[in-house]
Amino acid sequence: MTALRSLAEFGSTAAIGPLRCGATLNEIAATLGPPWAIGRVSKRRRWPHLFSYGDAEFCVCRCRRITLISVQTWRDAIELPVPGTTTLATFAGHLTLHQVTAELDAIGCRLSPVTLHQPPGQLALRVEATGVTFTFWTEDDSASLLKGAGHWITSHECTPPATDAPDDGFGE
Repeated sequence: MTALRSLAEFGSTAAIGPLRCGATLNEIAATLGPPWAIGRVSKRRRWPHLFSYGDAEFCVCRCRRITLISVQTWRDAIELPVPGTTTLATFAGHLTLHQVTAELDAIGCRLSPVTLHQPPGQLALRVEATGVTFTFWTEDDSASLLKGAGHWITSHECTPPATDAPDDGFGE
């Protein structure tokens, strides 16, 4: 498995192994082990909360459902969960626009440009079938580099845990 293949599969399925929007935090932790806690989204509230498995970061709602996945790819090395294990695989970073689009094209992912609110020096391409968005730095035309890939859901059925339920230990 390579970083390109992992990201192409993310583009085609909107999932990294079991890590997908709509899954519960407990389901994911049962498969991949406890995630790294990044912190609260708001200083005033415990939820939503950010977690990660290496460079695969995700936001969890108070109902413990994943609402956003963001893969950070701008680093020299990219760490991603290995499906079916509790380990992370390390890949070389600095993936180019050409490499990413060729890999997505090879598995039949059609891309459309995201034109709304793109700052100068940035290009975003969305996979039509899944909505996964790949964002590139384009300041250097010779090598537009992948900055990150992400997927999110705008709504979900939010049923928070009962107030008398035992604490799950996440999101401290």
